[in-house]
Amino acid sequence: MKSVFAILLFTLLGLPFSALADSEYEYQLYKNYENYGIVVFPKKNIFKDLESYLFSISFESAESGKAVMRRGTKNENATYMMPLEAQKRHSIEKFIVIQVIDSMSMLVGVYDPEWGLTLPSAIVEMETIKQNIPKTLNVFRGQNRQRQTHFKPSKRTSNANFSSRLEYNIISTRQN
Repeated sequence: MKSVFAILLFTLLGLPFSALADSEYEYQLYKNYENYGIVVFPKKNIFKDLESYLFSISFESAESGKAVMRRGTKNENATYMMPLEAQKRHSIEKFIVIQVIDSMSMLVGVYDPEWGLTLPSAIVEMETIKQNIPKTLNVFRGQNRQRQTHFKPSKRTSNANFSSRLEYNIISTRQN
């Protein structure tokens, strides 16, 4: 009787966690020639301006599929992203994760094996994405910069950077 009770208890306690582990999110992976990636989820929320921008900075659609919850290399943060198998298959070590809330609101994180997974909590808009993705790619490149990525900011931008390095970790709130 005790074993039946224990099995029932663990089953009931485990149901919420198994539901959370099984994501309904689909991701879209974009990759450039340097093997840097940008993972966007949920795929159904990708809007034309975001995808057009990613194509304009030499990223191509590489793969899509079911997003999985993963942690950084230092086990410090977790978010939905591509499975580790997809990351290895495309030889991607460093990538940006974009969670699209709507066409005006996104959350952005950075995955780097050295830094782990950085997840700033600021909600950003498309102009901030356009301003900071090139900066983040240049930080990924370090001293070995084959090609700089540039962006000419428009009049209204906010200062947010996706890097975990202190000199780049400047985040301001979203402007209305």
